[in-house]
Amino acid sequence: MNLKETVSLLYLAKNLYPRDKGLSADGEELINMAKAWAEMLRDIPFEVGKAAVAAHAAGSPFAPAISEIRDYARRLTQPREMTGEEGWAIAMKTIGKYGASPYKDFATGKYPFERARENTPPEVWQVMELLGYRSMCMSENREALRAQFLKTWDKLARQRREQEALLPFLPDELRDQFLAIGE
Repeated sequence: MNLKETVSLLYLAKNLYPRDKGLSADGEELINMAKAWAEMLRDIPFEVGKAAVAAHAAGSPFAPAISEIRDYARRLTQPREMTGEEGWAIAMKTIGKYGASPYKDFATGKYPFERARENTPPEVWQVMELLGYRSMCMSENREALRAQFLKTWDKLARQRREQEALLPFLPDELRDQFLAIGE
């Protein structure tokens, strides 16, 4: 989003929240606010920004903060994140299907954990790997295992969201290095 588009976005927010004193700025003050917003929203297309402000206005009596606009923009443009409970259900199906046998499958020539890894969403497999696939298969206390899975899931999801929030503000070469490390 460029500066001109950001000024339009601020006027939209100003019209949606006429009582908000923070948006009552005019002239130079509005331009300074628009410059700050433009810097923080530079990676968001104008139409997505407008939709994010409108979505926020539909559910909140208070003017949006930049973080809220970014969050709504992310929700509008990215697929829905899998919940921890959905991840847990997939993990249990994976364990039920592939198990923890130490023997290779004759048809595929692969161990069960290899087939499980290939057929499990990466974010689910990451948690299963951290908890130990074989340990999960052998666990007799499913409730404790579920609690560990959900706690680990939430921690990793929070880390992913924090990383995604930082990426647009990194210099290009650092962002490329960061993404390469993540892969």
